[in-house]
Amino acid sequence: MLEKKLKITEDHAELRIDGEIYSKETIFAAAYIFMDKAYILLDKENKDFVVYIYSQQKSTDLRKLGMDFCNELINYAHYFSRVKENAEVIKTIMQRALFSAAPSLVKEAEEKEIEDLIRELEAEEKEEAQTNAAGAKKRKK
Repeated sequence: MLEKKLKITEDHAELRIDGEIYSKETIFAAAYIFMDKAYILLDKENKDFVVYIYSQQKSTDLRKLGMDFCNELINYAHYFSRVKENAEVIKTIMQRALFSAAPSLVKEAEEKEIEDLIRELEAEEKEEAQTNAAGAKKRKK
């Protein structure tokens, strides 16, 4: 199975990555890490991504380089999934940090939230009035 996904040639490693398992952003992040030790060429075939890894040094073990790339894929896939799952917590922490640095932002945010709530209530009241008016017309007929 591994030979199907990781092919080693004389001058490069070719890695086939399932696009349904790893996102394009994850592959880009892993490739970015390798920029100092390898030349990376990315391609796409159907749903798979193909990564060509050319070592910058002649004596590098291409199989190890390919396997290291696989480890980075898992690392970034895990990282991005954690960020996605914790996005709301991260947002809350960032807001608290910003608000503690600039307390005036809290007042502005509260005022904006109050204005938004007032607009929503006014829209609901208008909608309710229209519904009541339409109902009254039907009853008169």
